[in-house]
Amino acid sequence: MAESYEQRTGRLCLKLAKAYIRHTLNDSGRPVAFVNADNGQRVMVMLEEASTATCIRKGLVNPAEKEYPGQTGKAFALHMLNVCFDGEDISTEGLDVMNSIFADGVASYFEREKSND
Repeated sequence: MAESYEQRTGRLCLKLAKAYIRHTLNDSGRPVAFVNADNGQRVMVMLEEASTATCIRKGLVNPAEKEYPGQTGKAFALHMLNVCFDGEDISTEGLDVMNSIFADGVASYFEREKSND
């Protein structure tokens, strides 16, 4: 049976999360991403496979589907996920994508906090 789009994107999001965490462990020895927020703060994000995969879905797959409805958005999301890999490792493009996902997530968090004040 062929893999459905949801299964494939889920598998690729988890694979990217694992590759990114492996990269951060090799780079700093800790499963942590550091994000420079727009307000000048440096934010530390603890990484865990399932939640990182969820961030990838919310920060890459969902926006691609929303921006380009239908098959075009699905194809674009799959393309973006695939360019994030260099074999089993994360590619340079993948690191850029992950930095963008976390920067957008941190900015969104601070906007919500600001509106709750």
